Amino acid sequence: GDPVAHAERARAAGAEIVMELEAQDYGGSEYAALDPEGNVWSFGSYDPWAT
Repeated sequence: GDPVAHAERARAAGAEIVMELEAQDYGGSEYAALDPEGNVWSFGSYDPWAT
């Protein structure tokens, strides 16, 4: 999946983004959002075969 598009859809749907999408040291990208019940959800991408 596309984490950029996923984060944009979440934000447009009213999700509270608690960690902005950013590149990670392991080569993927990640963001986190808070749901209406107060749970934190983390979403990201990672391709172990990417160079």
